Amino acid sequence: MAYAEVVSEPLLVAAIDFGTTFSGYAFQTREDFKEDPLMNQGFSWTTGSNAGLSLKTPTCVLFDPAQNFYSFGIEAEDKYTELAQEEDHANWYYFRRFKMNLYKCQEIPRDLMLEDDKGKLLPAMKVISESIKFMREHLMRTLSKKGQDVIRPTEINWVLTVPAIWSDAAKQFMREAAVKGGIPDRSIILALEPEAASIYCKYLPVDRTLSSGGRSTLDAFAPGTQYLLLDAGGGTVDITVQEIKDDGDIKQIYMANGGDWGGTKVDEAFDEFLTDIVGSDTVDKFRKDDKVDYLGLCREFEVKKRSIRPDSTAKITIRIPLSLSERFQEVKGVSLKSSFKSNKSMSWVGDKLRVDPDTAKKFFEEPCKRIVDHLKDLFQKGAVVDTDIILMVGGFSESQMLQEAIKSAFQSKTVIIPEDAGLAVLKGAVQFGFKPKVIVQRLSRYTHGTSTNMQFRPHTDPEDKKHIINDKMYCHDRFGKHVARGEPVQLGEVINKKTYNPLIGQSKIEIPIFSSGSEDPQYVDGKDCIYAGKFEVDLSDVRGPDREVEIRMIVSGPEVIAEAIIKSTGQKIKANFNCL
Repeated sequence: MAYAEVVSEPLLVAAIDFGTTFSGYAFQTREDFKEDPLMNQGFSWTTGSNAGLSLKTPTCVLFDPAQNFYSFGIEAEDKYTELAQEEDHANWYYFRRFKMNLYKCQEIPRDLMLEDDKGKLLPAMKVISESIKFMREHLMRTLSKKGQDVIRPTEINWVLTVPAIWSDAAKQFMREAAVKGGIPDRSIILALEPEAASIYCKYLPVDRTLSSGGRSTLDAFAPGTQYLLLDAGGGTVDITVQEIKDDGDIKQIYMANGGDWGGTKVDEAFDEFLTDIVGSDTVDKFRKDDKVDYLGLCREFEVKKRSIRPDSTAKITIRIPLSLSERFQEVKGVSLKSSFKSNKSMSWVGDKLRVDPDTAKKFFEEPCKRIVDHLKDLFQKGAVVDTDIILMVGGFSESQMLQEAIKSAFQSKTVIIPEDAGLAVLKGAVQFGFKPKVIVQRLSRYTHGTSTNMQFRPHTDPEDKKHIINDKMYCHDRFGKHVARGEPVQLGEVINKKTYNPLIGQSKIEIPIFSSGSEDPQYVDGKDCIYAGKFEVDLSDVRGPDREVEIRMIVSGPEVIAEAIIKSTGQKIKANFNCL
């Protein structure tokens, strides 16, 4: 990736938080930011019974039979429901919770395809870019209504949030999708979600946080303080450990980590619970033939799960569509009512399934346990062992079930939950857009390097990698480290530079880059290594006999960029780090 510097003093910052389950945007003028960093604005979406999520809308997108974008968010959900009611939805494309595909794929091609809810395919780039385009255009219309459309596009910085545990390829994919969605490349800032949330918490006053140990964000962000930030969203859980420097800037002291243990795991547990009752064949037929009722059941559970608390004693009542009973009869040949036996954990009354509170709480068991177990391992690490503050943000962090699991497991720690924990990433992204250099140090999640020839090591290097050059034995495919896993890198730091002499007539230099989860990988084709991308340098406009080029690998916020300079003249030429 290579791109121009964003506006250092933007008149306005617009942020888009493109989440697994819900998405939203916020914005703020520079004047308002200087007066009060928390005074940013968003849009209140009409979300029916989910009124508490008004600043976000479901991450759903609908394309018509001709594959043209039709709608996004709650409008897409409602339109698709309407089409399903008329049994006219078969040729439409409906995508829901599709962001996780970028996390699951380690190597991402530009032509990556996504399956809609019926198994029909569209390019992921189209689905995501059209979603971002909708958010961008909606935001610009909102600005116009507020009389802020006098701000020129070149005076706006656009911030897109991405999980900290995403690969470089996933980040590049999101950047390119944003460009296709109409946002100029030079105006885009990628913000790691836990970092954005950390900045939001930094600005919060004491009275807008909930603390388990009598401490507040004022304590958490005092110079020298270390804290663990747990960003639990719908799809992923991002964790970062940071320290506040004397000047108020933030440095990372342990690598970003986490996993796919977000709130959607609760939905999956309910899905499995229902499948245990009626069978997978019945559920599959219900999903396929009764779209309206299936979507209605998803909405119903989305609301109900928010009422499940550690101290719940009342049964949870969930309305089950009649069509599910009908599908059961078709598949099994008997009625659901006659085959279902009520017990202490659940009962079926009319069209309602009543679930015992202890059974309902088990829906949260797996994600809560995985998060707690991961944190226990993390607190054993040398760099983290003395950290005694946990900051909980993200939509799933608003769940009292997760809050109680964390507080119970880490009673010696202070757990701080900010007001609007589910909006911390979005609001912090706006603040990050004004101060993108506040995160001054990050730790590399991977070891990055190139394939090199090194002196052959008898009894260590494989014989099939040995070759002779000028009567000396060399080993090819050795991993030449540029930066090691866990190594601290400063913002703007050149982490590697090498000089190349292109051949006469050579119009392009391409250098493959490899990544490894190991601190000291030996070979680029080892099991612990993957091809991460390549540096591409365009020499087509470089004239003259002296074309010696210095290629630099630079840390630019959450991304790594390439820079190339003609050594004899100091001329910068087009360079790119292509991960796709």
